[in-house]
Amino acid sequence: MKMVSGLTMRRVGLVCAIATPLLSPASAAENGCEKFAWSLARERAWFVAADQSNVVAGESLTAVPNAAFTVRLQPGAEASFALPPERKPKSDGWFGGIVRLPGGQAGIYQITVSDDAWIDIVQQDRYARSVGSTGRSDCPGLRKSVRLELGPAPFVVQFSAVAVPVVVVAISRAE
Repeated sequence: MKMVSGLTMRRVGLVCAIATPLLSPASAAENGCEKFAWSLARERAWFVAADQSNVVAGESLTAVPNAAFTVRLQPGAEASFALPPERKPKSDGWFGGIVRLPGGQAGIYQITVSDDAWIDIVQQDRYARSVGSTGRSDCPGLRKSVRLELGPAPFVVQFSAVAVPVVVVAISRAE
């Protein structure tokens, strides 16, 4: 019988320690987080940060946050909107509301949310033009991201048809 040296055993242990997380069912590739139409790695990091600010639907922010923030929504029957949501909720018992943001540099922005929601952006009394969306139900804590073309004017983010009263949101220029 051949003896295995301590050095060989340590190498085997190191290989096992490295390989085990790669085989884990919770890896990003297996849970869908890497399968969005565009990278949401920045947003995923923001969504797990402990220092998120809290916003109540209807509030106006002084700047577009460079981080995720939570929005406490209102029951659908009580929610107010700048314009009626473009899509009518399919069920009763939903939550919604708006957050007002100042204008900034014109360009493509993305709004990313933690839960299933209909998102409208209203700017200058019109719906902003969507240039893409991506969503997955198999990425824990991240559900949907929408890209829209925005001008420099202030805008309103509208959330409707949300099943939960609080969502995590990130708004940023598209990378």
